[in-house]
Amino acid sequence: MRGDMSVVRLWLVQLLVNFLWSVMFFALRSPLAGLITLLMLDVLVFTYIIYAAARSSIAAWLFAPYFIWLLFATYLNGYVYRFNSSSVEVSRATAATTDKFTPNKSQVAMNYSIPQLRYADDVLMPAMSSETIEYHYGKHFQTYVDNLNRLVVGTPYEGMNVENIVLRAEEGPLFNNAAQVYNHALFFDELTPSQTPMPVRLEQRIIRDFGSVESFWERFSMAAASLFGSGWTWLVEDRDGELSIISTSNADTPLRYGYSPLLTIDVWEHAYYIDYRNRRAEFIKNFRNIIDWERVDNRLKKDVV
Repeated sequence: MRGDMSVVRLWLVQLLVNFLWSVMFFALRSPLAGLITLLMLDVLVFTYIIYAAARSSIAAWLFAPYFIWLLFATYLNGYVYRFNSSSVEVSRATAATTDKFTPNKSQVAMNYSIPQLRYADDVLMPAMSSETIEYHYGKHFQTYVDNLNRLVVGTPYEGMNVENIVLRAEEGPLFNNAAQVYNHALFFDELTPSQTPMPVRLEQRIIRDFGSVESFWERFSMAAASLFGSGWTWLVEDRDGELSIISTSNADTPLRYGYSPLLTIDVWEHAYYIDYRNRRAEFIKNFRNIIDWERVDNRLKKDVV
């Protein structure tokens, strides 16, 4: 009886630790604390299985899938911790020395550096919080830049601007990081806390190709909301000046398919999870209020035909 109570107490302790991991990882958003808690949980559940096996092998095997899931969760938590800890904060002094990004000219060059924001990190609220800017811009974007600087050394692409690397590199780590640098630079460049009306030229083009501005936004929002997994949704211009909406997965970009990107929304979870959790549709809705339509209009290559 005493041994059975030990097993019960052990199981209750692991339930408590499981709860603590949820708090550390999801509520407090601390990957390191979450990883430490998960490692403790792995030990507790393994110990519980050993105790249970001494009484019933069937009981032990029933908890084997749970233990395997915990090991997988530990791996994922460890990956998140490594990803976050590998990046560094962008200092204002460093940012002040970088050129502002002009997407059609690709001013990001060796050594690649993160473009300076044209706005403070707390002025896009409530659509986008300063914490999201801190992590999305200051950590995720910076990590892509750091990885690109590291991966390009000793390759035929060393010294190329980002746009040429995206167009020429084969799929793999170098392409993924170069494309994410290009995509993120365009994304952060098109945001503003002081939205102005859509310029007439852009409005006419959208009406011509989508019927109305509202029809365009409905189609754009639907494409972004329905994109499975991580990726980007774009308003693009083809070589004939026609506008269309496309979505790309992961780091892929319309440059690879002969399109000129005009507007994009990042629907990787790191773009909205801090503010919206799993409510991607709400993020898309609020994103409309922080688009700098002047910047989008400036990316048009052809006048109305």
